[in-house]
Amino acid sequence: MNLNIFSSFSVKTALRDARKQWKSLFVYTASVIAGVAALVAILSFRSDVLLTVDDQAKELLGADLEISSTSPYTEPLIQFIDSLGGEQATGLEFSSMVLFQNTGDTRLSQIRAISGDYPFYGLMETNPASAAYRYQNENGALVEQSIMRQLGIQVGDTVRIGTVSLPITGELLKVPGEAAAFSLIGPRVYVPESIIAESGLLQRGSRVTYKTWFAFSPERDMRAITSELRPIARENQARFETVESRKRDFDRIVQNLTKFLGLIAFIALLLGGLGVASAVYVYVKRKTSMVATLRCIGVSSKQILGIFFLQITLIGVTGAVLGSVFGVTIQKFLPLLFTDFLPFEIVQKISIPAILTGLGIGLAISIAFALLPLMSLTGISPLLTLRNLDYSPFRNLNKRTKVTSSLIAFFISVSTIGILLESWTFGLFFTLGLLSCLLILLLIARGLMLLIRLVRLKALPYVWRQGTANLFRPNNQTAILITTLGMGMLLIGTLYVSQDMLLKTIDFETGDQQPDLVFYDIQYDQNEGVRELALNANATILENVPIVSMRLAEWKGKTVQALLADSSRQVRRWALTRDYRVTYRSELNDAETIIDGEWIGESDGIGSVVPISVATQIQDDLNLVIGDTLVFDVQGIPVTTVIASIREVDFQRPQPNFFVLFPSGVLEPAPQFFAMVLRTSGAENSTTALQESVVRAYPNVSALDVGLVLESVQTFLDKISMAVQFMALFSIITGLIVLASSIAISRFQRIKESVLLRTIGAKSGQITMIQIVEYVLLGIAACATGLLLSVGSGWLLARFFFELDFVPDIGALAMASLIIISLTLAAGLLRMQSMSKKSPLEILREEAG
Repeated sequence: MNLNIFSSFSVKTALRDARKQWKSLFVYTASVIAGVAALVAILSFRSDVLLTVDDQAKELLGADLEISSTSPYTEPLIQFIDSLGGEQATGLEFSSMVLFQNTGDTRLSQIRAISGDYPFYGLMETNPASAAYRYQNENGALVEQSIMRQLGIQVGDTVRIGTVSLPITGELLKVPGEAAAFSLIGPRVYVPESIIAESGLLQRGSRVTYKTWFAFSPERDMRAITSELRPIARENQARFETVESRKRDFDRIVQNLTKFLGLIAFIALLLGGLGVASAVYVYVKRKTSMVATLRCIGVSSKQILGIFFLQITLIGVTGAVLGSVFGVTIQKFLPLLFTDFLPFEIVQKISIPAILTGLGIGLAISIAFALLPLMSLTGISPLLTLRNLDYSPFRNLNKRTKVTSSLIAFFISVSTIGILLESWTFGLFFTLGLLSCLLILLLIARGLMLLIRLVRLKALPYVWRQGTANLFRPNNQTAILITTLGMGMLLIGTLYVSQDMLLKTIDFETGDQQPDLVFYDIQYDQNEGVRELALNANATILENVPIVSMRLAEWKGKTVQALLADSSRQVRRWALTRDYRVTYRSELNDAETIIDGEWIGESDGIGSVVPISVATQIQDDLNLVIGDTLVFDVQGIPVTTVIASIREVDFQRPQPNFFVLFPSGVLEPAPQFFAMVLRTSGAENSTTALQESVVRAYPNVSALDVGLVLESVQTFLDKISMAVQFMALFSIITGLIVLASSIAISRFQRIKESVLLRTIGAKSGQITMIQIVEYVLLGIAACATGLLLSVGSGWLLARFFFELDFVPDIGALAMASLIIISLTLAAGLLRMQSMSKKSPLEILREEAG
């Protein structure tokens, strides 16, 4: 007889045996289908997005070059801009209150004041379409469609921006380079730049970004332009972006997004691999007598290994192909989950590399995880044809085989994650971490089952005793099912706990004793007027904070210019060049805690060395310690300061908080504006009425409605949560497929038990109740396992990452558990439903045939 492992005899025997039980073989790798589908869908999605970015790179920026600055352009920068030539457009971007005069509503909005034909590439979509070209010539405004529909505003209505009233010439639908989620910060309003000067909005302290866009002819050398621009921008505190830099930014965003989603797909694929290993283990046990018989007639152990390896490979290929087909289908719907976060419409194409990668990884995972139980076939003795023993495949494997097979599976897992994340180091550590989680899940699962097994159930009804015993009988897969379902529960549970914890913290911070309205950009001569309007509206003024704008001139005796020119500096550029908005007072507020040094609330005046306090958030970026000196340029006057204390500041509170805090007695004479923090009566109409009265009297003053902000935050988190939960569901689906597979695998064992029970007089209802008890307990154990880890991971995130109090929503987690238990029960009963309608003899004949 041919002794080759893949002889013609092995191939014929594998195909002949597979024809009789292809359904049973298919469920061995059905769990891989979900993982491959997720993987192919995500890789195809990444390919689509990157392809779209390549095709629409210029549309993402809307120009060939963008120069921006948070302060008016300096003369050297203006001269350079004039020398560039090309087609140019200019703009101002800032936030301001707008008043919709037809309805009386006010909203904090993002004002875009444009002069010129920007965007040069891509289309600004409006309704009507011609409004995008008419609004500048007609001195009109384009207003975000979402806010217009929310407030019942029509094209032709009037919007007041500052002291200028403009007709609304169109609804703004889409802007090149900006995602829909961008409008959650505030509705966008496009106006002609020419009206800003007379609007009265650009007061002292107003935060404005000045921009210039360029379109050049194709022959212009962008590298030469950017090389010349870079030192000028650095010296004049400006920034610039090109098509290539914007493309790189989006590439990084897409890579990070798809890497995260790829991790979820990999987890689903890994769970599928574990399901395959468990399924093949039970399959080998079922085939023990067949293998022993083949050994009796002279078939070698290598040939037997080849027979079953061919079967598993064939079904693995089938599962990978089907998973790829499903993945391509899912690819069509993935953009719907992320459309609000991407500033372009994704162009979809079938990605052959993504499909081939999914096929290869899926097949490799299924074979690698099936390898260990398959190797146990070589240890089956011909004597098992004569002995009725419960053969345990793993016990008959030597240590070398176990180690070798395990290392192969581990290497393939590391390789897979390394390919997905393009980092073998991260792949190694992530795989180790994930396997640790799986091991913890498995240990918890075994502990739970041991606890159930030790509990005495003699006092319980018969069906409860029998259903519980099914968890430990031959061919059960209790531990692996609890592990796979538990991992899915862990992912979704951790995600929900983290999201709910953050939202509850925000709600707590804005409770009855917290502000619900903030006015800012209040000029010095407007402060008393705004205060009077607030008091007349029965609002409580919690804080009235003076704010002084300044820039950093020196750091520890070195000028900012020298630091920027030094490539070896240990200070972040943004911390050196930003505008610092600081306040002064003699006492700390509730959001501040001194963690180092001493707070000094009074100073000897502007001519002395002023003791200041800096927040931990800026301490690291400026590399500061107690005793370091900083010199600030306050409207042309240098002020020397010394770091006297370091503060921990809770910037999550809806109130003005500052990186730098001055004591009293220094900045009072400096040019300044104010922010006012209030608590209204809580009624929506009172908050709106106060905003409207302030905006009518002082158009430059902006208001922050904390309630609307929280609603936007909730909406944004809900969108992210829905996208991530959809991907996490792949793990749940994989677990349920493994569950259905295990039921199919252990079907014959359960049938024999049911036939025996029917023979001795058990009724169909009792058998059904036994199965219900078994699968309910299985679902409870899986949920309990996942919940333990999700609550634990939630606590770790709260304690060490978010630094929040951990208060999980038990009700929501219980509802998620109920859903998982119901799905487990449904999957279990579906496969066993037909047995209750047939006699024991019919069932045995069907199984024998």
